[in-house]
Amino acid sequence: MRASPLAVLVLALSTPALAEDDAKPQKWKVVCATQSKDGSRAVQGTDLVIEAGEQVKDGVAVEGDVIVRKGARVEDVVAIRGRVIVEPGGRVTGSAVSLGGEVRVHKGAAVDGDAIALGGRLKVDQDEAVKGDKVSLSFEIGGRDIVRGFIEGVLDEETGCHIVDEDTQDV
Repeated sequence: MRASPLAVLVLALSTPALAEDDAKPQKWKVVCATQSKDGSRAVQGTDLVIEAGEQVKDGVAVEGDVIVRKGARVEDVVAIRGRVIVEPGGRVTGSAVSLGGEVRVHKGAAVDGDAIALGGRLKVDQDEAVKGDKVSLSFEIGGRDIVRGFIEGVLDEETGCHIVDEDTQDV
């Protein structure tokens, strides 16, 4: 598999400088990003912001938020251990999904498909802003969300960047 130049650049910029004091343990955070030829974007360890005037096929953030700004248009958005935020004037033509986080659809925003929050909350300012189903699955015991805990447990098994861009994958 060949690394995407964008992913390599983001990873290099996000790596902290080596400390001179070896007594302190280093905390590393892997940040990756990729954009495919079909217009999809994916990030890990940071937020994916879709700005005004941009049209994105699919947007995915792992351990980060997906933010759809006013004047932006995206087909589907997914946040894993993060939030999906559709700001006023933003549009999702498909579905908005969060696993382990919140889906927030502000007044004046539009989601043509479903809005789904598993292990988090669904907040929709206007019911008509979401044309599809509105689903929120959260199960709390003692103030701890069991669904979110399950999702985090599964994801904690893996660390590092695992975004695979099929356009650059060697066969």
